[in-house]
Amino acid sequence: MTINVETLRNYKDKATVAFTLFTRKYKSNKSALFCFFEGEDSKYYGIRITLITKTKEKFYFCCGNKSEVLKIYFLISQKEQFLKAKTAYFIDRDFDPSISNSLTIEDSKKIYETPCYSIENFYTSTSCIKEVLRSEFYLDETDQDFENCLNLYQKLQNEFHLHIGQINAYIACLKEAKEKLNLDGFDIGKFIKFNLKEITANYNIEALENKFCPKVPLSQYAIQKKLDELKDQGCQKSFRGKFEVEFLRKILAKLQEKANKGEEAYFSKKINVSLNIGQKTILSDLSQYADTPSCLHQYLESFKEVND
Repeated sequence: MTINVETLRNYKDKATVAFTLFTRKYKSNKSALFCFFEGEDSKYYGIRITLITKTKEKFYFCCGNKSEVLKIYFLISQKEQFLKAKTAYFIDRDFDPSISNSLTIEDSKKIYETPCYSIENFYTSTSCIKEVLRSEFYLDETDQDFENCLNLYQKLQNEFHLHIGQINAYIACLKEAKEKLNLDGFDIGKFIKFNLKEITANYNIEALENKFCPKVPLSQYAIQKKLDELKDQGCQKSFRGKFEVEFLRKILAKLQEKANKGEEAYFSKKINVSLNIGQKTILSDLSQYADTPSCLHQYLESFKEVND
C-alpha cells in the first residue's frame, strides 16, 4: 500500500474516529500504551498485551479493517507531537503480500502483522487443540481418549483443508484481481458438510461463480496455481482464518456432545464438558488456549522495555 499526502487527505470513517479518540486520550495519558486493531481482534491480543507488556494504563481502538489500521499508523507517525507516544498496531496478513514488501523496514517493524492469514489461525493449531482437550475435556496426554481425539481432529482437519482449499484459492484469486468481495455472513456450511466420521464438499466451481459473480471468470489453471501456493505455506496457516476457526467450533461442539453422552465410539467414559463457544464469541472463549507466536511475544516485549 502506497501512503502519501493525497491519500492522507482522504482518510475518513473509522480511522478518523479512532484518531480523534486517540488525540483526546493522549492529552491526559501520555505514558499509556495505545493499541489499534482490526475489528474485534482485541479479544485475542488483549490478555497477551496485559501479561507481556505489564502496562497498567492502556487504551484499545477498533479501526475496522487492515487499511484503516495502516491509515491511522501514518496519521499518528507523521505528526511531531506524537513522536513519543507508545502506540502498537495489529493487522492480519490475509491473502495479501506482507507489508514488509511495500513499507520501509522502520515502518514495518512498528506494526505487528500475523505470520499466518489472521489471528483465527492461532486457534486451530495442534498445540491449541491439545490445550482445549486438557482443560475443557479433562483429558491427560497419557489417556487413550486424548490421543483418539487429537488424531480425529487432525484427520478431519486434513479432510477439511482438502475440500475448502478451492474456495480459499478462488477468493485469493478474486482479491488479487481486485474484485469487490463481501465475505460477511459467508456460510461455509452451505459448501462443506461437517461430521465426525468425515468432512465432505457440497459445491463446484459453478457454485462459487454464482456466489461471487466475478467480472471475469477465473480459469482452473489460475485457481490451481493459487491453491498450490497456499498449500506450500501450510494450509492451517495460509487458509482464511474465519473458515479455519469455524471448522474448530463445529468439531469441538460435536466432540462435546459425544463426551457429555459418553459415546463409546469416541470416549471411554462420560465427561461433563461445559464448553460454550458461540460463532461470535469463540475468540474470547478460547483466547487463553490460542498460540502466541514468538514474533508477537517479541513485538510486545518491546513495549515492556519502554515501560520498565
